[in-house]
Amino acid sequence: MTAIKDARAKSGFTQRQASEISGIPLGTLRRWEQGINEPDIDSIILLADIYGVSTDVLLGNPIADGFDSTKLCDDERELINLYRSCTTQGREYLLGVARVTAGIFSAGE
Repeated sequence: MTAIKDARAKSGFTQRQASEISGIPLGTLRRWEQGINEPDIDSIILLADIYGVSTDVLLGNPIADGFDSTKLCDDERELINLYRSCTTQGREYLLGVARVTAGIFSAGE
């Protein structure tokens, strides 16, 4: 769950600090951040409190970050659904392709 990693980083904690404060073993936290395993609801609530975010943010809810999904066109929704259907490795690859494509075809240039 990259949302957990992002929230931790934004809050200024290292993995080790987050592990020590939460009591969650460092290896467990690492596996959650890598998307290998997923935390239970009690752990999500605990981390949300520590990081100062809502549980929605940790669960990857884009609306929680001020993102309005109702304004997406069909192609944007399709891209999001394709991304969500991928494995962690597939998501990384898809993001890489999207970044390269945006660099080549950016509307701002």
